[in-house]
Amino acid sequence: MEYFGAMQVVRNIDTLFTERPHAVVLGNFDGFHLGHKAITDRLCNIAQTKGLVPAVVTFQPHPMKFFGADLKLIMTEESKIRAFAEAGVETMFILEFSRRFADIDPEVFVREFLVKKFRAAVVIVGYDYRFGRGRSGDYSLLVTLGSKYGFTAVRVPKVTCGKVTVSSTNIRNFLLEGNVEKAGEFLGRPFFIEGKVVDGNKVGRQLGYPTANIDFRNELIPKAGIYISMAVIDGERYKSVTNIGRRPTFSFPDQMKVETHIFDFSRDIYGKDTEIELLKYVRPEEKFPDVETLIKAIDGDCVAARKWFEENGY
Repeated sequence: MEYFGAMQVVRNIDTLFTERPHAVVLGNFDGFHLGHKAITDRLCNIAQTKGLVPAVVTFQPHPMKFFGADLKLIMTEESKIRAFAEAGVETMFILEFSRRFADIDPEVFVREFLVKKFRAAVVIVGYDYRFGRGRSGDYSLLVTLGSKYGFTAVRVPKVTCGKVTVSSTNIRNFLLEGNVEKAGEFLGRPFFIEGKVVDGNKVGRQLGYPTANIDFRNELIPKAGIYISMAVIDGERYKSVTNIGRRPTFSFPDQMKVETHIFDFSRDIYGKDTEIELLKYVRPEEKFPDVETLIKAIDGDCVAARKWFEENGY
């Protein structure tokens, strides 16, 4: 059995037995955006009012990835677990998505899992959630089965920002365009890259701008370029500039790098876990004719970043 803070994480439900009735939400929840937060807020409110255990049921791997889609997830599983724990969920069921689940009849899933395994008294879904064989199960079916098996089905309406639906797909598209500001608006927080600070080529130090080289764990990395950022280390946030790309001015292997220059910072952070919050896209990555021109560009990036931080109250 796993625990993340006070939240129980259950991956094996074969021998699961619970006496306590649950309020359950179903979904993939990649990114844990504002739409997901609305669902989770509704979950916790209903659970508290009715004396139920607030629980989430999700799948690993993502069903679209299982069926072969080239889908890059917005956040790591660890970050998703942390987001639910911080939202007040008490139990998280992470079910292995397999051919068995792909082919399961929707009513069988409801009867055998939601009712018998999870003792669901309330089942909450997003506005477009579908489940079961051929995605044939929907909210209307949940309402019907709720009457049959004794639970209440609740549907949470979609959340919009500027008339655009808040969805994981839209957020992925924003990130691939470098629009981290709009992605952050839909997420309700800055998008962040997470990983460990590792030894690099020391190129930044030679240029006068030492960088933290991030061995990132994210699947989805935004558009290559320069970003104004915040580095989160040991719970503290530091103003920074981040380069995402392949350093075309130098002759290095064709490998994506995430490197962050932290302003006015001299601590040894090798081996530290960090989160790099991307706040604003500055410019594309460029191949400069010489090192001197590159240094002038970095000078300009840092001046622009410091001005942006000042103008935005950081």
